[in-house]
Amino acid sequence: MEREVFCLMSKPWNPEEYDAWYKTSLGALSDKLEKELVFSLIEIKHGDAVLDAGCGTGNYTIELAKRGADVVGIDSSEEMLDWARVKDQKAGTKASFQAADALNLPFPDSSFDAVMSNGLLCFLKEPEKALIEMLRVLKPGGRLVVGVLNKWSPWALFRRIKGLFKDTIYNQAYYISPPELEGLIRGVGFDVKETRTCLFFFPINNRVYLKIAEQFERLDRRLIPKTGAFLAVSAIKQN
Repeated sequence: MEREVFCLMSKPWNPEEYDAWYKTSLGALSDKLEKELVFSLIEIKHGDAVLDAGCGTGNYTIELAKRGADVVGIDSSEEMLDWARVKDQKAGTKASFQAADALNLPFPDSSFDAVMSNGLLCFLKEPEKALIEMLRVLKPGGRLVVGVLNKWSPWALFRRIKGLFKDTIYNQAYYISPPELEGLIRGVGFDVKETRTCLFFFPINNRVYLKIAEQFERLDRRLIPKTGAFLAVSAIKQN
């Protein structure tokens, strides 16, 4: 499997295992709430040229295509991309998938109206280099939304504890706090607009518990807004 340059990962992603998580109660609810957050932060118009950087199995790429975007998903793993192409075909969408290094994007300057990246920065040793590339390929006034694993969330602690007893992909992840992510994005030249989190409940895969927990998401967003497990920041490329 190909890997990102300067990547933290030594253990490859397994696309089947990756997508199987989304079929669990915890995975399905997490996906729903994360997508609600991400798409509330980025305005996608029909025909927008959008880059999904670090697209994995195409979860967001296919959703962007369903919303009318002219979307390209890039990833360093051919296995993940092959899986994404099959999903795209089954969904009847027309996303494009391409093997590429996020630190050296194969696109001209000012190619995209929007760039989305969820999870990628947590697995790069030098995430600012990927952000510089995202800035370069965005058109002036273009929109960026970046999602990461939040260092200030209980999920981060639980995943670290779990990693003491079981080797998981998250042992290789770098958790990022809201100020750190804002600083990274602002530091490469973006104008940061909004920072939000979601997934305030504990990562317990129980349908009854999760149904109750979902009802408290809106309240938690007011009371403890920076502690959700999924952290997203929106930004604009200045003209």
